[in-house]
Amino acid sequence: MLWGKFYMNKSDLSALQSDRLFRSIMENVADLIAVVDAQGYRIYNSPSYERILGYSATDLQGTWAYDKIHPDDQAQVLRAAEETLKTGVGKVLEYRMQHKDGTWRILESSGSVMRDEQGNVQNIVIIAHDISDRKLEQWERRRAETELERSRQNYKDLVRREELLNRRLASQIRNSLDLNTIIATAVNEVQDLLLIDLCNFFWHLPNTEPPEFQLVHFATTASLRIADHKYPLSQLPRFGQRLLKQEIIQIQSIYTNTELDDLSRDLLAERGFTSQILVPIKTRSQKLGVIVAAHCQGSRPWIADEVELLQAVANQLAIAIDQAELFDSAQANAADAKAQALQLKNALADLQKTQSQLIQTEKMSSLGQLVAGVAHEINNPVNFIYGNLNYTNRFVQNLLSLIKLYRQYYPEPIPEIASFLEEIDFAFLQEDLPKMMTSMKIGAERIRQIVLSLRNFSRTDQEGRKPFNIHEGLDSTLLILQNRFKAFGDRPAINLTKHYGDIPMVNAYAGQLNQVFMNILSNAIDAIDEGANDRNLVNEISIITELTPPLSDDQQPMVIIRIIDNGAGIPENICKKLFDPFFTTKPIGKGTGLGLSISYQIIVEKHQGRLECFSTIDKGTEFQIAIPISTPS
Repeated sequence: MLWGKFYMNKSDLSALQSDRLFRSIMENVADLIAVVDAQGYRIYNSPSYERILGYSATDLQGTWAYDKIHPDDQAQVLRAAEETLKTGVGKVLEYRMQHKDGTWRILESSGSVMRDEQGNVQNIVIIAHDISDRKLEQWERRRAETELERSRQNYKDLVRREELLNRRLASQIRNSLDLNTIIATAVNEVQDLLLIDLCNFFWHLPNTEPPEFQLVHFATTASLRIADHKYPLSQLPRFGQRLLKQEIIQIQSIYTNTELDDLSRDLLAERGFTSQILVPIKTRSQKLGVIVAAHCQGSRPWIADEVELLQAVANQLAIAIDQAELFDSAQANAADAKAQALQLKNALADLQKTQSQLIQTEKMSSLGQLVAGVAHEINNPVNFIYGNLNYTNRFVQNLLSLIKLYRQYYPEPIPEIASFLEEIDFAFLQEDLPKMMTSMKIGAERIRQIVLSLRNFSRTDQEGRKPFNIHEGLDSTLLILQNRFKAFGDRPAINLTKHYGDIPMVNAYAGQLNQVFMNILSNAIDAIDEGANDRNLVNEISIITELTPPLSDDQQPMVIIRIIDNGAGIPENICKKLFDPFFTTKPIGKGTGLGLSISYQIIVEKHQGRLECFSTIDKGTEFQIAIPISTPS
């Protein structure tokens, strides 16, 4: 149902509303009729709104006409309204509008413009009718298909974005040590990956109240028509306070967000920003940066995967900025090399340590995340199976007991039943089925233990030092490496011998100790692999743990972990360099020289312990780790 073009001003509309005949007609009209101004605010609402949607005239008067439209449908309605204002011709739409009781109704509507005597657009007349009963099933089916397709597309986009993040963004920003290049690369890639209209990067200016932010770099789409491409962050003090607290700010639509005050909403609308997400970045030097991803074309839902992707970008960018700052610091020290040779040497050594820690920590973090993900995915179905086995066993026993009672009171079954019992070998089934249930329970318990070991290995150190079971850490690491102990090619399997002593828990960084165990055990397996063809020995790796008493009253008891292999051994001159950064005896491409260096820093610097290597040519190598039971903070 479409209305023609009206030539009417506001006084005419007021007069018409007060007319008794007009009111009588409106009270009997079944359709929803509303008049809104050019800014989208309601001037008139027919009484049918209360019958169909539950809103009285006072509920709606003066409100924004699109705030109760479903967020997924809001963009198309806003575009249709804008087109109606430009052309004067309305478009028939179907969309969801919220009932006062919170449910959603499906409306079909059209609109046309009201003009004054000079032909200027004054208002829009919207006529809608409820088609929920007719369209609900079709709408829900179509919405489900759309959501499914959108989920598939979002998954494909996420995989593509993560691949680009890992292969393109991470490599580009890590390979540059120029701060401006790093930030510019990150901003451009975020704008491209998320398909957004605008991406800005700001630095917070310290000691400013209210918080002020300096724009460093921006990236926009070619079609964006914003005069200065600047997001007004310094003019939004409430945003600034939240960013200082490391909060992520998400705004799907400035028109429906309840946290925005009127001044902020008007400012963002004036600049053309309709949707945005702000992600803070904190560097080691305590500098605060902000990535602003903004949209200028209606509502933009920020899904959880996109938020995680932006957080990953922020983490990568923070590491790259730290690297750039460290490099700048190293350059400054190098400029004073002639006068401060010792300081330059220490600075370069610190830089090497920091870089090696970043590389190795990233590697172990990725492995930990992979292991944790696998453990989580396995854990849910295993728990379901394990939790139902007891009930299944009880039900089986009940069924067998029932059959036993039948045979007790009806010892002579009919021929058909007797034939079937003989066919299925019931006597064997009755004996074997409980054994089968017991075996299934043992198998499920074994899978649970494996999952628990994987989760123990993947634990992180975000909470600092905590009590740690050395034996659990060793077992979870061995589980990860168990495939390398098997025979392959000409090399027979490696025998693993464990002699675990009675040792207490230690106060330690659990994830970092697992990293040390991984590095040393991997080296022991490599040593056996390299010499396997030259010797006719049984390949062996032994792990021994024990507790040593303190040598004096002011010392703590130490937990000793000894990892021994019977490889070819290490010459003495090489043993002295094993813990130097980037020193390796492996061929190019097979070793970085970082594993033992990082392990030494973890044991000696982080845990105030000892890491020593003892080796004899043609007999093998022993790495000995000593950790205090309670290391100082």
